[in-house]
Amino acid sequence: MKSTLRTFCVALFCLPVIALAQKAPASASEKPLARVLQQNITASQLEPDDKTKKQAKDALKGKYNEWLSQIRVVKMAALVWEGLQQQYLKEKSINVAPNEVTTFFDYAKKARELQKNQIQQNLQQLNADVQSGKLNAQQKQQAEGIKKQMLAALDQLGKALPEPNQQEKDLAQRTVQVWKFDQALYKQYGGTVVMKQANPFEPIGAYKKFLEEKEKGKSFEIFDGSYKKNFWKMFDVPKEAVVVPANKVDFSKPWWVLMVEQAQQMKK
Repeated sequence: MKSTLRTFCVALFCLPVIALAQKAPASASEKPLARVLQQNITASQLEPDDKTKKQAKDALKGKYNEWLSQIRVVKMAALVWEGLQQQYLKEKSINVAPNEVTTFFDYAKKARELQKNQIQQNLQQLNADVQSGKLNAQQKQQAEGIKKQMLAALDQLGKALPEPNQQEKDLAQRTVQVWKFDQALYKQYGGTVVMKQANPFEPIGAYKKFLEEKEKGKSFEIFDGSYKKNFWKMFDVPKEAVVVPANKVDFSKPWWVLMVEQAQQMKK
């Protein structure tokens, strides 16, 4: 379960967790598995809906029970995390201004243009390699396949982007909010930072210290031993993780700004 739980962490920390954290009120007759900010979390709140379970059972066959156990843990963790995160954001008066969402999309466009330019450069090099006469028949065939992929990517990147819809704006707003949360948490707690696909500076060490402090202060409690064990596994630094050296951790600007600036600098 350990590695699969870490896969879910991408959704938990870097993407919106509102959907995961939505829940019906806890039943007074159910024994709580956990409690966050004086709100009980019970087993019925962690169950996927019947349609989702049926689809998973049909698709996963013998692995369905493992999947169901993982989903329950992740939903419980999301309920704990979302409550504590929103409380922290409120206490620290951390908000997202409309212009910060606009800037996010501006840099997304810049990143798209940089990607387009890079593919064009790679395509020019590929054509030069083919025309050089140094490639054998198999290499030429492989090059043609790569060329088709590059041309398809350029075709997509050449299309004008529509104005972001509300769902995309909500995702951007959440992304900025999470970055601000990470920035504040790292400043307060420090600790290990790892590189993830959805977040190149994930302060997992700060996450754990934050949660340990909140648990000590009874802001949340996990009563079920199995859930508690798997919850804390999410905040261990994975053996396969790319750890960012302390002197390379940079929360001075959002990571999407840093990535574009770094790419622009490399072009000079």
